[in-house]
Parts: sequence; structure tokens; C-alpha cells
Amino acid sequence: MALVVGIGVVLGGCSTPAPEVEKTPSVVSEAPSPTPTPTPVPTGPVKPERPADMDRTDEVGAAAAATYFLELYPYVMATGDLEEWDAMTFAELCGFCTSVRDQAQEIANDGDTYRGGEIDAVVIKGYPLDDLVGGYPLDVNVAISDAVLINSSGLEVDRQASQSKPYRVEVLHDGTLWRVLTVSSDMPVS
Repeated sequence: MALVVGIGVVLGGCSTPAPEVEKTPSVVSEAPSPTPTPTPVPTGPVKPERPADMDRTDEVGAAAAATYFLELYPYVMATGDLEEWDAMTFAELCGFCTSVRDQAQEIANDGDTYRGGEIDAVVIKGYPLDDLVGGYPLDVNVAISDAVLINSSGLEVDRQASQSKPYRVEVLHDGTLWRVLTVSSDMPVS
């Protein structure tokens, strides 16, 4: 378009009349603008992100593993996805771990829905490696939000009020990954 206008100005400066050129409308073919791909919005609970510190095999790794495991709780209860939970559970010792597993399976099998129960786990005290057990004991404050269980008919069948309390969590690195030995609200005197 700029080229056509430039030629007209040059020719307009000449003394001889320029021949009339029939103008044809220019057709500009616009490519359709790409339709933005919508960002998926999570429709259910989101699995917590595994902390990078879990790659460590020391006290820092133990603390990261303990908090991550506890923060998996609402995800496991709501989805029935036990893959990571089971991988981290030392089932022979951890009654809490197997109890949560059983509850999550029952909820999934019954077609019930678990909502809420988000957990904020904060290590309040870590201890050196327990040579007898081979794991790290940790005192973890666990704050859990309100949770509700709704049956497959849409009726509320259970409700848990929010709470915050300390737990003793013991984790062991088995050479490959962190395993949870115990989660207990019976806090030993330290």
C-alpha cells in the first residue's frame, strides 16, 4: 500500500496528466488469530509439590519428607490415589499410615466425596538420627482445616472441625527414598 501511494505522489508532480488507474480494492487475507488454549483449572484437590529437599538424606531431607507426607493426606482422602502414600509408608510399623490408606480406599469404593482437610505441617523440632531405629524423629505441628464427607447420595455423613496439634513423626531413608515409620499424637517427653 505504501508503494502505491509513493508512486502516485511522484507521478502527480509531473506536468502531463497521469492516466487514471482503476483502483481495485485490496483484499487482505487475515489468518485467523490462534485461539488461546485454556489453562486447565484443577477440578479437585491438587497433589502437593514434592520438595527438592527430599533428595537429601539428612535432617533437612527428613523434615521435608515428613511435611510432604502429612500434606498428602487431603489429596489421598479426596482422590484415593495411594501411589505416593504407599511408596512412603512403612506399613509394618505405621498404624496411622495404614488407617488413612484404608479410609481413602473405603471412600473411593463407596463413591463418597471428601472435601477440605487441607494440612499445613511445620516441623517444630528435629532430632538427630536415632541409631537404634535408623530414622529421624521430628515434632511436627499439624494444622488441618474443616473437612466433610459426603456420601454418593449427596448427604453429609461426617464433618471434622479444624484443629491444630503436634505429632511425633519418624522417618527413615532406606537408601532409595524416605519412608514414614510412625505418626503419633502421643508426644514423648523430650
